[in-house]
Amino acid sequence: MTVSITVTEFSRGLSGFLSQVQHRGQSLDIQRGKQIVAHVTPAAATAGFPLNQLDAWLANAPALSVDERQSLAGDVRTARQQLVARDDPWGL
Repeated sequence: MTVSITVTEFSRGLSGFLSQVQHRGQSLDIQRGKQIVAHVTPAAATAGFPLNQLDAWLANAPALSVDERQSLAGDVRTARQQLVARDDPWGL
């Protein structure tokens, strides 16, 4: 999703906007007047998320509402039900 903001807004909230781009994958169109002068997009995706940063990420993530928690729990249940056992390639 791309959000349009003014150059002034971007300069005043630079750190917060860059966090949105990095952590939420949001893209920004920076406007001066009615003209878009820059696009800010996330860098190329890495090959995963470092597990040693997971606790900090979860501690700073927004809290889920009751409805969001129930929806997430339902999604996890559905995903678990759809798991298919695979043969162990190492024969353990």
